[in-house]
Amino acid sequence: MPAAKIMIFVDPGTGMGFANRLDSVLTLPRLVPLALVAILVPACVDAPITPDQLEADGQLRAPALEQSAFSAQERDTTLRAAHISAVLAAQAEGPLADANRFPADVGQVNLHLRADGIDGPRPVVFRWTHRGHAALVDGVLSPGETLALANSFPIDPERIGPWRVEILGAPTSGAEPAVLFEREFEVFVPSH
Repeated sequence: MPAAKIMIFVDPGTGMGFANRLDSVLTLPRLVPLALVAILVPACVDAPITPDQLEADGQLRAPALEQSAFSAQERDTTLRAAHISAVLAAQAEGPLADANRFPADVGQVNLHLRADGIDGPRPVVFRWTHRGHAALVDGVLSPGETLALANSFPIDPERIGPWRVEILGAPTSGAEPAVLFEREFEVFVPSH
């Protein structure tokens, strides 16, 4: 039986190494792992601690970090999430009756909102959709402690069936605006 060929790799800095048995021919698939090990083994060794890194009591000294003087204005770039309470009503003011069905002769549907958890007014878009046809109305979502009329939409008596109103956030960098709130309702012909 022929003698096996063995290659020994030793890191000169630490004296640590390993041995690898080689067959008669070194091929690229065998050399790549060996080359990686030869490169990585020295990198895994911890650097020695020098006396200038120690305190008098033997503890490691905190690293000295250089600081550069500069000025920057702090800005809050995140928006807080709003908690939206809503009422859909035939009434624009006064006592409100929340509803999800409106007679075709209602004239308009009024969306009353209360937005909690926001610091100030936010631009929004109200999207009123009936059977795939949408109307967009610019508006503002404002913080408040009570319900307030946010948007009204005229209802054509001919446009009966399912409707949806959505509040869309301001679009960011060409992306589709986020849906902050949505509610479905129906416009129907009352039976006499």
